[in-house]
Amino acid sequence: MKACIFYEAGNVKVEEIPTPDVLDGQVLVKTQAASICYSDIRVFRGLKSASSGVAIGHEAAGVVAAVGKNVSSVTPGQLVSVCPIIPCGGCYFCLRGLQNRCEHRQTLGYQQNGALAEYILAPEGLVSMGHLLPLDNSIDPAIAAMVEPFACALYSLETCKLKPGGTVTIIGCGPMGLIHLLIAKQMGASKIIMSDPVEERLQIARDLGATVAINPNEIGLKEVVGELTRGIGSDLSIVSVGDVSAVEDGIRVTRKQGYINIFGGLPPGSELTVDPNQIHYDELFLTGTQNAPTEHYSRAAALLQVLPETEKLITSRVPLVNAPDIFTQRIALQGLKTIVEFPEI
Repeated sequence: MKACIFYEAGNVKVEEIPTPDVLDGQVLVKTQAASICYSDIRVFRGLKSASSGVAIGHEAAGVVAAVGKNVSSVTPGQLVSVCPIIPCGGCYFCLRGLQNRCEHRQTLGYQQNGALAEYILAPEGLVSMGHLLPLDNSIDPAIAAMVEPFACALYSLETCKLKPGGTVTIIGCGPMGLIHLLIAKQMGASKIIMSDPVEERLQIARDLGATVAINPNEIGLKEVVGELTRGIGSDLSIVSVGDVSAVEDGIRVTRKQGYINIFGGLPPGSELTVDPNQIHYDELFLTGTQNAPTEHYSRAAALLQVLPETEKLITSRVPLVNAPDIFTQRIALQGLKTIVEFPEI
């Protein structure tokens, strides 16, 4: 089978590798659609680690091609979306339903072969935890491949306790910022303020229903948030870009007792200077989220079926042979979601 292999920073290649055999408890998925997120870009840039020689990517959907013995959760021919986390199932966090914080976690696309391959082998630890999510076969696989990022954004917003009628500031109008926008609308946010320096992305945010979308280089984010909230500030701020100054902006525009979520990973060694008295006296909740627990994947899969606007996030569809080009395009902020599509074999 063909796969896009990560070797080192700046070096990914589409190559032929063996199609894996299916052992007891495992499932082989024939990939139909996959995508790349900014975590993969960080790996490509050398800002996040992954094993050399691994098939990169962790957002995927496909059809079950074969199942090993003792697998009853999925059947051949069934469309599934993949939660890429391989948890141990027995550590402190797994026993509390927080598989994304597993102490012995491995992840497809980082330690084991992932999404950008014609076949994905789901190991027993992934299958047994319900991390293959059966979907209606009528769903576009390109949409099904976005269950993972939608689960991450859903977890992010729920961690920040978004309530109907709440005000949300989202810093960054890339794919994850826009996914936060779509879910925040569905959760009943009354005002959603978006910030990004790229006009094309701001216009997409407006088209998707942002209350206001501004270029922070042209207008102050704090002033805009203050005007829309009568000087109170946002109930929560999502920082979906990996930049310290964006985190600082998030803190500035959030109201007392509000939440700031550092959603986007930052370069190694980044340092944030925070006045602890501001955290103390304003009773601020400064947190981070990374990936999502299993139950958020199930709800994200259901949510996607009532969000037809998701299609607008897909700006191109390409074959696997063009996958290496996506990394440089994303670094150049060209487009949003590029879906890698796989022909029937």
